[in-house]
Amino acid sequence: AALIKAAKEMSITSPAGTNLRCPLGEFPAIREYGFVDEPGRWDHWPSGFVLTWPNELGTNGTIVIDKGDILLPQKKYSSEQIILTVENGYATKIEGGIEAQLLDEYMKSFNDPEGYAISHIGWGLQPRCHWSTLGLYSRENTIGMDARAFEGNFLFSLGPNNEAGGKRTTACHIDIPLRNCTVSLDGRAVVRDGKVLDGGVGEYE
Repeated sequence: AALIKAAKEMSITSPAGTNLRCPLGEFPAIREYGFVDEPGRWDHWPSGFVLTWPNELGTNGTIVIDKGDILLPQKKYSSEQIILTVENGYATKIEGGIEAQLLDEYMKSFNDPEGYAISHIGWGLQPRCHWSTLGLYSRENTIGMDARAFEGNFLFSLGPNNEAGGKRTTACHIDIPLRNCTVSLDGRAVVRDGKVLDGGVGEYE
């Protein structure tokens, strides 16, 4: 989290075609490590990742959800590419096949344009969580925290930022962890091709 606090931009690329730039500084950096050890703190279990929220209206680029990436709360692996065009902090296009249509239809059901805003962004740090774990559970038996926390993912969200002090509230909240991404802070890679580099781990700093 200390690396995020010091950075002015997070950029994300992937072989699938993701190319996203997120300006930072308006919102706090948060670390989740699976337990509560001080008053006023909350966390998830299992957990192990760092995150922040990009500056309002500042994120631009393309996100490619590749085959095998995970859609939450749908709790499923994508079987085809879904391409999101992001302009001025919002996903303005969701393109692809039937899975893109299903995602778009689900989001439209909230009748809230704020659901398309880029919410939290960060990367997984928990080596005991695994990308494959979701496939071992029925949808009713997991909330998908392994998917959110597995080491080396890039986790982005669509929806609210009010929990970080922003003004955007919406019931639509989509979490999507991507594999094989390179995540950089001010041009310095902290995750490369889905592998956390030494400078990106710390002890969930």
